[in-house]
Amino acid sequence: MMLNEIIVLLFGLIIAITIILMLKRIFFGRKTKLSIDKKVNSRDLFEPLENEPEIKSDEERFSEEQTYLEEDNQNSFSEDTESLFIINLEGDGKSVSYKDLIATLEENSSNYSNEGGWFRIFSEDHFFSLVNGLNPGRFDTSKENDETTALALILSPISGTNTISNFNNMVSFAELLASKLDLDLFDSDRNPLTQQMIDHYSHLAEDFDLKNFA
Repeated sequence: MMLNEIIVLLFGLIIAITIILMLKRIFFGRKTKLSIDKKVNSRDLFEPLENEPEIKSDEERFSEEQTYLEEDNQNSFSEDTESLFIINLEGDGKSVSYKDLIATLEENSSNYSNEGGWFRIFSEDHFFSLVNGLNPGRFDTSKENDETTALALILSPISGTNTISNFNNMVSFAELLASKLDLDLFDSDRNPLTQQMIDHYSHLAEDFDLKNFA
């Protein structure tokens, strides 16, 4: 009688262990697979970050700025003011020579560099460009009397700088240069530069600084 009870208990224990192992495999096995699936699927969240465009450096943006000048087919400079701030200078039939422009800069601004046919005018923490407003955007350095009927000041903003202050410096410089060379100021669309447009540019500069604060 005792032997039969022991055998029954052993069979019951074996059955219980088998049931426990089955339940463990069913429940814990599914949980492990779900965890693996979630890890694999979560990789999709990082793919957009790998495809985002790289932030352009100031030199890259300036290179694009010069490329645009060289490829402009309308013999004039204009660009979307959301990416560049531009002030054009022109006179009624008046021409400005490369030699006279250098003399004017030497007399009125010591904080500039001649880049060979175009100029960098340095502001507080950045610079803006002074270029020939006609294609190809620069003077022929082999000719002192190379002339143009249009100049352009270009500020390419970058994050981490005070774009508002740099733009104001460019406006002040534009007014000074216009008075010295007897030229008129125009916006990027070659319309007369008004205070309203200057205010509009200032708001764009402020928005840029807010969005790119670093």
